[in-house]
Amino acid sequence: MPTTRRNLGSFKSAQASSTASKPQPPAVPSPMTFTNIPASSSKSPESITLISPGSKFSNLKSSELTLLRKKQAQLSSTAPQTLTSLPSPAHLNALLSTLIFAQHEAGTAVCIHPSGWLLTCAHCFGDDEAEYLSSQKKRWLLYYTGLAVLVECRAWDPRRDLALLKIIAIETPAPGNLASGSAPVFACLKLSEAAPKYRLQLICIGQPGRDDLEAEGNKKTKYNLIEISEGRWKGMVKGQDPQDNAEIGSLMHDCWTYWGHSGAPLISAEEGGLVGLHSSWDDKTAMRHGVPGVAIREFLSEHLHADGNFDEGLGTGANPIEIT
Repeated sequence: MPTTRRNLGSFKSAQASSTASKPQPPAVPSPMTFTNIPASSSKSPESITLISPGSKFSNLKSSELTLLRKKQAQLSSTAPQTLTSLPSPAHLNALLSTLIFAQHEAGTAVCIHPSGWLLTCAHCFGDDEAEYLSSQKKRWLLYYTGLAVLVECRAWDPRRDLALLKIIAIETPAPGNLASGSAPVFACLKLSEAAPKYRLQLICIGQPGRDDLEAEGNKKTKYNLIEISEGRWKGMVKGQDPQDNAEIGSLMHDCWTYWGHSGAPLISAEEGGLVGLHSSWDDKTAMRHGVPGVAIREFLSEHLHADGNFDEGLGTGANPIEIT
């Protein structure tokens, strides 16, 4: 079961209005802002399409759009409660940087660059090359506020179990004062510089699946769309190459997770950096596993420059997979 939450005092205090009889909900911070790009900038960021709220999405079936709208409404209505479930106000950026997949199969992702680059697990797009190549490369994801973004998979590495995604569209009204040359800027997590210490306290933010795999029949879980759990880093699997997470993640942790948490960020509670991504669990020991920061760093060094520019070679260095 999820870890018992501690309330966020600073957010809860914002709920109080001038009169005790009519408490107001806390302001919900946005994961995205708009900024003007200097004319002197040597490289313009990749353009992101703004889609009017309530639009029909051409790449979704009617049932898929209905599910997206249902999740979107639920997230929007529970956003204040999601805020108060954070262990500390210092962890707000971690929540702002986390997204969940809108499709039935669940899945989670995390933003790692302000121009809209995300990480998730490769198996969220396909367990093997054949499944990946036949899968839809564009998916809709949702922030905790209900904000919907369309992403495209740009790099897929089944050995590391990592996929690099790019936000290409946002369902949002254009700000009335949006100037020419403005671009969205997204909250993001930086990769932790220091190697994790044993029993480092972690936070995991992810989307539990709706199907109850532990009950007989077609039963649904009662978990929130976004669950925040706490745990500790439990070391690395002895003898396993940290760059090989295809069968099971080489990182070990004990944050509560469920199926659907794949791609969920594992965040250092102390300094707020990204330590790894949850990916799997051992059904014999119940130990949770993930993709470690060292694999993420190597993956990003092959595909993404610090300025947000993308290298076209995809997959692993030894076995690139080109997306056409």
